[in-house]
Amino acid sequence: MNNNTFVTAFLTRNDYNDAIVSERLVAPIVYLVILLLIGVPGNIFILVIYKNYNKHVYRKIIWIIAVVDLVFCLIGIPFNLGRMFNYYNFKSLSSCQIVAGILDSGIITSTHLLVLLTIHRFRQVCFPLKRQITLKNASYFIGICCAIGIALGIPQIAVLQPFAETDLGNNVTGYTCSVAWKNSPQAWKNYNTFLTFLFLSYSLVLFILYIMIGRTIHNQNKKRKLEFHSSHSGRSTIHSHKMTKIAITVSAVFAFSYLPLYLNEWATKGLDEKKLGLFTFSLLKIVQRSYLINHVANPFIYAIFDKRFRQQTANILTCKTIDTDHDKRPSETENSTQKPSTSTTVM
Repeated sequence: MNNNTFVTAFLTRNDYNDAIVSERLVAPIVYLVILLLIGVPGNIFILVIYKNYNKHVYRKIIWIIAVVDLVFCLIGIPFNLGRMFNYYNFKSLSSCQIVAGILDSGIITSTHLLVLLTIHRFRQVCFPLKRQITLKNASYFIGICCAIGIALGIPQIAVLQPFAETDLGNNVTGYTCSVAWKNSPQAWKNYNTFLTFLFLSYSLVLFILYIMIGRTIHNQNKKRKLEFHSSHSGRSTIHSHKMTKIAITVSAVFAFSYLPLYLNEWATKGLDEKKLGLFTFSLLKIVQRSYLINHVANPFIYAIFDKRFRQQTANILTCKTIDTDHDKRPSETENSTQKPSTSTTVM
């Protein structure tokens, strides 16, 4: 007993850090590495396959979303890995604040682009005869989305969120780059409360718009069946069902991947992480970073519902010639304005 006391009395912050990394953070680190390995090439595939993005409004937005997601994977995931490997020994407060601000900007920009994409499809499906978003003004809307993202990400840096401090015992304090409200400025708490409200509001808007899109498609298909008893009507019904599945999938991935990020502080308030078991602690760290899935899942969602995208991906992987006319022909999920959700499949 005395020997153990003697040994622990000389443990440094690095020792405590190495211990938690090797004993409790292996699963979260593996999770982040997997996301990095599939997220970077997946988003590159989108950029390559849809390089002629200016031919369609929705593909133009998709292409920009893929750019944001790729940057997020190249910065956000390595940053989170750095936080893991230096869990109790994060040394640069400015790096923590600046990168957190960049990630917030990316998250907010991606969210607004998704809303823009949904509004574009909503107007095409529900109000096809009214003014639409065009290639000419789409760039302005995309610029506004990016500007809003940057503007709302700056407060993360400006309010100077401090390190989270952990008493490791023996007069040793651990410093963690984390999103924690404890000892945080009131301005930072207000800022994150606003972001949470924004997320919940946008999730509700997306849910309502997709419900209206699905209902419109359903009514249009019923009308077609009454007017045209042909195979075309059957194919249209299949497409409509596919679009509904896409909309549900996209909305679910967005909402469920971001929800833990915004509800983290309320769910873990007063929680002592040192008292958690290995499985619970590892699961908590993975769930807190579930928002990264939204920036990795896009190519997989698109591949599930777009056969041609799968073919182009296979061509890239097998070093075959890429179909340069891919953007000149309508995709199997975009051949009419009544098939809105193809544009949302990369969210």
